[in-house]
Amino acid sequence: MTASRDDVAAVCRRIRSEREVALAVHTKPDPDALGAAAGMLDLFAQLDVTARLYVDAVEILPLVDLLLPSERVERTVPPSGLPLYALDCARFERIALPIQTWSAPVVNIDHHHDNPGYGDTVLVRGAASSTCEIICEIAQGLGLQPSLQAATALYAGISFDSGHFHHQSTSAHTFACAAWLRDLGVDVTAVYGRLYERRTLGALRLWARAVEAAQPVLGGRALVAVLRGSDYAATGASPSEAEGVVESLRSVEGVEVAALVKEEPVAGGVRVSLRSRALDVSEVAALEGGGGHRLAAGFSAARSPEEVTSWLSSELERRLSTASC
Repeated sequence: MTASRDDVAAVCRRIRSEREVALAVHTKPDPDALGAAAGMLDLFAQLDVTARLYVDAVEILPLVDLLLPSERVERTVPPSGLPLYALDCARFERIALPIQTWSAPVVNIDHHHDNPGYGDTVLVRGAASSTCEIICEIAQGLGLQPSLQAATALYAGISFDSGHFHHQSTSAHTFACAAWLRDLGVDVTAVYGRLYERRTLGALRLWARAVEAAQPVLGGRALVAVLRGSDYAATGASPSEAEGVVESLRSVEGVEVAALVKEEPVAGGVRVSLRSRALDVSEVAALEGGGGHRLAAGFSAARSPEEVTSWLSSELERRLSTASC
C-alpha cells in the first residue's frame, strides 16, 4: 500500500483544522511508535492544538525519557469525541488502549504494508522505513521544524525501525530525513548509544542462552530459539532485554529465517519475533493474529513455548521447502 503527495496534503489540512486531539500507538510500543508520537505532539504544540498521547496503564514505554515529554502522556482512555490519530498501528485492534471502536474521526498514519487502510483519513506508506519518516514528511508539508527533543525522537525511531539504516526499506528518502534531523541538532552518537549500547551483563547472558538453545530447521535454513522463565530468573534479565537476539540468529551464514520464542512470565503465553532474508514472515505471523513487515514480523500466542516452537518449526519448514526465495 502506498500513499501519494495528495494524502500528505490531506493529513496536513486535517492537522491545521484541529483544536484538540488524542494520539494512540500500538501495543508494546517501540521507538518508532513513540518517536512518531513525540513528533506529532511537537507539531500540534507549534500549531496551538491541544494533544496528548493516550496509552493503557499496563503498557511499558521504552526510552521514554529520550523519546517523550512525560507530561503529555495520559494512562487512560481519551475523552470521547476527540479525533484519534493512530500512529504506527497496522490494525485498529492493536491500539494500546482498551477500546474496539472509536466514534469520532480516526486518522491512520502508518508504514506497515499489511495495514488495511482503516480510518477516516489515511496516510500509509508501505515502503517507508518507519512511521517517523512519514512524520518528517508531514512536518515539511506543514512548513514546520521539529524541536530538538522531537527531532531526536524521530531520528531514534527511524534508526530503530530501519535497523540503523540497513533494512531493505531504507531508501534515499530515509537518509534525507535523517540528514534533515541531524542538521536540526540531533546528537546521532548519543542516540546510537541509547538504542544499541546500553545492554546489561544479565542481558548478554540471556543472549548466550538464546543462542545456545537455537535449533536448526531444514538443515539450518531456519533457526528457532526459545527463552523461558527459567532463563530470565537465571540471568536476572527481562524478556525486553532479548531485543536484537533474533537479528543475530538471522546473521548466521545460510540462515534464511530466524525466530525467537519468548515466554511471557507476567502476561502468560509467548511472544514470537520473526526475521527473514526473503520469505514473507508477515504471512506466518498473520496465522496467529500478528503481523508486521515482509522480513520482520511477530505475534503473541496463549500457548506453551513447546507448542509454539513445534508449530513454528513445521510451518517454516513447509514454507521454505516450497519457497522460490
